[in-house]
Amino acid sequence: MKKFASVIIAVVTLILCFTLSACGNKYISHYSATLMVRTNTSNKASVSFDSFSGIDVIKLKNNSADEVFISYEATLGEGNVKVHYDFNDEKLNLFDIETDGSAKGKTETFTGNKTIYIIIESDGKCSDGNFSFVLEKSEK
Repeated sequence: MKKFASVIIAVVTLILCFTLSACGNKYISHYSATLMVRTNTSNKASVSFDSFSGIDVIKLKNNSADEVFISYEATLGEGNVKVHYDFNDEKLNLFDIETDGSAKGKTETFTGNKTIYIIIESDGKCSDGNFSFVLEKSEK
């Protein structure tokens, strides 16, 4: 009986460790994709895929007190995708893209040493997508 209780306690402890370790992430990626290539550094990120369904979260980091903005470009062969960003605990729409669509632009200016989240969210299955985001210093 002691052995059984020890096993149960060990399993519960492992489950708690794995669930609590994910609590630090503000947004969680969960998707299915084929032929997906993803790069992410502190100031640059890109995602391209043959097919994609779900949510992909990218983190960019402003490592200085400088004012910065995110320059973005995107194309999509088929489907619907909404792209959001979060800088100060508020999820805002960046752009929407539909079948055979493209988007290009930049965000508002951000100030401070903070993480900026980019959330790519599909409405069902999408194909032939290419998204890129670059954190750039604002010119005064």
